[in-house]
Parts: sequence; structure tokens; C-alpha cells
Amino acid sequence: MYRRYTLDEIKSKIIDVLQTAGGTGLSGVELADRIGINRMTVTKYLDVMHAMGLLKKKKIGNVNIWFAQIGVADIDFPINYIQVQQKLISSILAGDEDHARRILLSVMNSSVDQVRVLTDVIVPAVNTIGELYSRGRLNKTERVFLLNLMMELIDIIKFNARPAEQKAHAQVVCVAGSEDKTHMAKTASVAFLARGWDSIYIGDVGGQIDPFFDIDFQRYLLRVWSSKHGLMLVCIFSSGEGSLRFLSSTAKQLEGKIKGELRIAVVATDQIQHVAQESSDYVAKDLLALVEWAEREFNYRMEV
Repeated sequence: MYRRYTLDEIKSKIIDVLQTAGGTGLSGVELADRIGINRMTVTKYLDVMHAMGLLKKKKIGNVNIWFAQIGVADIDFPINYIQVQQKLISSILAGDEDHARRILLSVMNSSVDQVRVLTDVIVPAVNTIGELYSRGRLNKTERVFLLNLMMELIDIIKFNARPAEQKAHAQVVCVAGSEDKTHMAKTASVAFLARGWDSIYIGDVGGQIDPFFDIDFQRYLLRVWSSKHGLMLVCIFSSGEGSLRFLSSTAKQLEGKIKGELRIAVVATDQIQHVAQESSDYVAKDLLALVEWAEREFNYRMEV
């Protein structure tokens, strides 16, 4: 008799059965029989897992034979974020891009806390790359390659994000004022997207700042906000005092020019915390604290 399984259980069972089958692979009928799921249901999940890059298939006559992709079967369900973090970092440092992508795809297509994937997996991986570079364990070329790979992995999470519900009139713009904060800014934009915000990532504008950039920046924010009501949040990520002062003061000048409410949040290095405190509504110590504060601000406004 067939029993009902959760999505995570089905994925884990399919991968485990294929792994123990060795290199011979199994048909959909054989998998359904061994797992205890009806054939139509297992076929649906096999196609989904194949599209995710978790499985390979080979057509023999009229039958599809399925194989587990190497390196995917070692992810435990339910998700252990520390385990995923360690395996992702190991794959990245080994230069195994395909394995790193499969790890994230496997995680994102399960019942996972999407923000925790960003805070507990992606951010530590980026920090590890930075630490290794500062210690001389990575050269400049390796650092650029690995950080670009991290951008691709963040995009995987972005395009697989499934917000529980879309928030009405909740807009966030994430902008970096220095190159070393671009990954944090992009990660934050995806975290807000996963929480249902209308989220935009601008990128690093530190090198674009000139006497006229304030007008340019304000015009962009006004165009993004347009005639919306609600809460507009500008998140600034910077390790440079000059760019932080410029971006925060420029955004602050929009108060009263937009409908709804404007909030400015900053994530900055310890050396410029005094500047961050002067020029923002909130200074976040980390990504999770930033998202939780923004959620409280939005919920408070909805209650008023």
C-alpha cells in the first residue's frame, strides 16, 4: 500500500535508492515500487528533479533510466544549514561549480527557510572567501572568480524564491557604496524578495559618485516609488565613510517628496559605525537583523 510522503522525503528517498542502485540506474516503475509511491507521482518528481539538475536520465528503448547526480545524495533532509554551508564552501573552493549549483537547487526546492539559506549559507561562504584572500590563501584572480560564482549562486536562490505572500506597497532598494559590500547588498535584496517585498538591487555605485550623482540617484528612487503608498526602505551597504554619507543624505532628502514613508537602513563596517548612526533610521549588525527590523517596521505601519 502506498503512503503519503512530504516533498523532502520523496527527494531524499529517490536519491538514496538511486545511490544504492550503483551505476546501473532504475526505471520510474522500479523507483515507484521501491519507494512506495504510485508511478504517476514518482514520474512527476523525477522530471522536476531532472530539471533541477539533481538527476540524470538515459533513454533505453521506450524506458527512461534514472541516475543520481554525483554529490547530491549527501544532503540530509530536513535541512541542516551548517552541513549545507560546509558542503557548499568545500565545493566552491574546489572549483566544482556544478556541484555547488546542485547543492543549492536541491535545498531551494525543499521546504526550506529561504532567508536562512542566505544568512546561514551564502553570507558565511562569501565571508570565507574574503578571509582566505586577506590571509594570502587566494590570489586576486581566484577571488574574482569565486565572488562571481557566488553572484551566480545568489541568482539561483533569487529565481527559486517562493514568497509566502506578496506584500502590498512594501518597496526596498539595496545599494552598495563600496565594492566589498556588493554581495551583501545583493543577498539582502533576495532576502527581501523571499519575504514578499518588491525588491531592487542596484549594485555598487561607489565609483559613480560625482557632484551630480545625488540628482541622478534621487530621480531613480522617485521613478521606482512613483505614486505608490506604503513603506519605502533604502538599504545602504558600505565600508567607505564618504559614500555612506553621500548615499544616506541623498536618500534622506526625499522625505516629504514621496507618498508613504521612507526609512533608511545601513550595514557598515565597525570603523564607520558613528557615521551610520548619524545618517540612518537603523544600523543593522547583520542581514537577519536587517530583515527582521524591516518586517517590524512594515507590520507596525499596517497596524496604524
